[in-house]
Amino acid sequence: MSQGQSGGAGVGPLNRRTLLQCGVAAVGGAMTSRLLAQPFLNPRVFAPAPAPVFDEELEFDLAARPRLYSLRPGAPTDCWYYYGSVRKGSPAALTPVPNSPLGPTFTLRPKQRVAINLYNGLPEDHVTHWHGMDVPANADGHPMHAFPPGATYRYEFDVRNRAGTYWYHPHPDMRTGFQVYKGLAGLMIVQDDEEQSLQLPRGPFDIPLVIQDATFDANNQYVYNPDAMSGFFGNSLLINGMPAAPLSLASRVYRFRLLNGCQSRILKLRFSDLTPLVVIGNDGGLIDQPRTYPYVILSPGERVELWVDLRAKPVGTQIMLQSLAFTGGGTGQGAAFDVVRLSVDRARTDPLQLPATLSSITRYRLQDAINAANPRSFPISMVPPMTWVLNGGVFTMTGLAANEIVRADTLEVWQFSNPAGAMAIPHPIHLHGRQFQVLDRAVAPTRLADWNTVKDGYVDAGWKDTFMIMPGETVRILVRHSLHTGMFVYHCHNLPHEDMGMMRNFRIDP
Repeated sequence: MSQGQSGGAGVGPLNRRTLLQCGVAAVGGAMTSRLLAQPFLNPRVFAPAPAPVFDEELEFDLAARPRLYSLRPGAPTDCWYYYGSVRKGSPAALTPVPNSPLGPTFTLRPKQRVAINLYNGLPEDHVTHWHGMDVPANADGHPMHAFPPGATYRYEFDVRNRAGTYWYHPHPDMRTGFQVYKGLAGLMIVQDDEEQSLQLPRGPFDIPLVIQDATFDANNQYVYNPDAMSGFFGNSLLINGMPAAPLSLASRVYRFRLLNGCQSRILKLRFSDLTPLVVIGNDGGLIDQPRTYPYVILSPGERVELWVDLRAKPVGTQIMLQSLAFTGGGTGQGAAFDVVRLSVDRARTDPLQLPATLSSITRYRLQDAINAANPRSFPISMVPPMTWVLNGGVFTMTGLAANEIVRADTLEVWQFSNPAGAMAIPHPIHLHGRQFQVLDRAVAPTRLADWNTVKDGYVDAGWKDTFMIMPGETVRILVRHSLHTGMFVYHCHNLPHEDMGMMRNFRIDP
């Protein structure tokens, strides 16, 4: 059986990682055993940052469990699913996604105190990461906090993020890709006063679109067979966890919240009729002002928010959201395909006008970084036989390099570089614990032609937590480290790459 059919660990990556980790296995194993000794976990491993005054307490029960779900005609698919309920606070803070195997959507506001009791009803260890959220280290989903079947982990954090589209998904070492692929993912929407003061589409006109790909066998079961070099590319597209179906829309304005939830596939998005792609937000929420792009690049883990104005479209109009071709992606990457059809099937009157200003964003300055003249450098490379790594090493549970220890609340410049050689491919890089700003990009002349097929779609305005880096490209970011101290990770969000070790720790000290 394949890994996807059996649910078992991938033998090749596990053996390779075991050899690479032999020097730290005893220490990491002992720490994990102590952490998981209690059936109910409330680990306070690191001292939290000073808590702000909070306006409301919310408590949720969440359970990751197997579930049969009818995704396609015929036999139901064996999915894994987040079940959720509100224990304390407004019932509106957690809502199921209609007709979808995606987990329920959290709707939060700044200065709320949140507790989530996560029960592991899976047949293997599990831990969940709140992607893009600024939370304490012991609530961030570090693989060291993975906990066994039948146990419960309690997450506690204050909402410190600005309004935006965030998401949650599994994060156990070497099993993140498989658990996400089985269906474990959900959205976390933060709203704040600045955003709510704007005349933006709301309610049914505010549409999240989680884009994923999958492969199914003849019995409608997931097949997961990632390639060490490129990752995983399914032959079926899913929108909000279901096979893509046309969106029934009116001739009015919509807010689309797009998340690339694919394992490895990069999206180059454009409307087939060249309806302008008006971007109003990305990973960290609203950008400063609306910006129009010829297309938008969305690598795994990234989000973008669009103002989609259909008022000039006659009833009966059909528009395809497409992913365009690009080069330099490597095997399986960069082909053109259709994503989802927009069907304008009814007329509506809509008075909304696109705001000229969306948000107040203070741009970081390079000269204010404590290491402006000496950026921390994190190269991407490959070690034999075929393992992608960051900063020269594979992930180990507690391993740190000298340049992976930082100070809380300091502004730094980090530099990532991707080799220009023939074997190089794009990588989406994600930092846990903090949003950042993209400072600049440069590319080697030998890879300029490939870079030119994607560069105009980078949405680097505003706040980011994930960015794509092409072969031959160097990207510098400015990040002010969280007040939360402790161990976090940064990694490639091509999930098969992460699972084979393209992930590193960084530690925030007081």
